[in-house]
Amino acid sequence: MSLHITQKRGVFIKKLFIDMDNTLVDTLPVLNAESQNVQKYNVKKPDQIPGIFRHLKPLPGAIEGVKELAKHFDLYILSTAPWENPSSWQDKINWLTEYFGNDADSPFYKKVVLTHQKNLVKMPDSLLLDDRPYHGASDWDDAKIDSFWLQYGYDSRLVWTAELVPFLISIADSNEGSLRDDIAYANKQNQYALHHATTEFKKESWE
Repeated sequence: MSLHITQKRGVFIKKLFIDMDNTLVDTLPVLNAESQNVQKYNVKKPDQIPGIFRHLKPLPGAIEGVKELAKHFDLYILSTAPWENPSSWQDKINWLTEYFGNDADSPFYKKVVLTHQKNLVKMPDSLLLDDRPYHGASDWDDAKIDSFWLQYGYDSRLVWTAELVPFLISIADSNEGSLRDDIAYANKQNQYALHHATTEFKKESWE
């Protein structure tokens, strides 16, 4: 059992890092809608609009799903905030506290990492749930240290309103010897597509 697996109440549990935009938060439709209006805000891209990240809606089922996963994983947020939009850093924290609280009962209380290099945070026996390969997310698929990148929504069944939460719980409850063995065992029956090659992903036109 790796020392990087967290222990709670005498039971070892795995770490799960969760991205925010388009994984927890329904961000892209709002940014796309504002992509033609950036000039009135005096910015170049919609993700640079002050305050645009504050009042976004969660993806359907995301809040309930996280609360269920918190019973099985040691949860963390791992997200990127636009460098040219200082308000986005604060807005992301405020969004999390609005939906999950701001005390020790929150699964993300003082467990938030905002960075443009997510690969700096990867660690053994840890899983990243992220919709995109960018900012080092795909580097989490690292057999040498036994970390893994699970791409949210790449398999249409692996979303909050479908089979994502049960699949993750089956990984959390597996004990096959390594994280990647646990994932393979949990995926034996359904054979989900867990992520694609980074070269296949296409950015939005304004990105």
